[in-house]
Amino acid sequence: MEEQLFTTYHSLILGALKKYHITPTHPEFDDYLQRARIELLIAHRHYQTDVENHPPFRPFVYQKIYWATLDAIRKEQRRFDKDVIEASFLESIPQEEEITCCLVTSDLYHELLALLSKDETRFLNDRFFEQLTISQIAKKHHVARQTVYRWRDGVRKKYQKIEKKV
Repeated sequence: MEEQLFTTYHSLILGALKKYHITPTHPEFDDYLQRARIELLIAHRHYQTDVENHPPFRPFVYQKIYWATLDAIRKEQRRFDKDVIEASFLESIPQEEEITCCLVTSDLYHELLALLSKDETRFLNDRFFEQLTISQIAKKHHVARQTVYRWRDGVRKKYQKIEKKV
């Protein structure tokens, strides 16, 4: 039955995906196609429970697939944006080798420590000397990841102030 559903509504699925420029040449096409098929099955099962109170099936399932695809694209974009922010932050702070050999022995490190709050100092030590991830730091200090991101941003801003002076 599922294969028959997929075959019958294949053009509808492709149409919904095409609306977001997801064609067979798209690198994630197979993933989105699979999500759309799953959404088709879910919508079909939901539709079968109470046929009289639903609109016609084709527009109903098209809209479900369309929304599910949009949700998947947004989720992927949020994840990508978070990775880009993390990468750009790590580029703005010297790499671990530079920190361990330069900052520890230099006045710059002590000047930075003087500006940092207690939490920001903990972040700096955990992130670069213990090499913990954001999630591990949050778990270690029993705070939300968002709080750790604020600590990180505070360290970055204070480091950039010092860097401008030098």
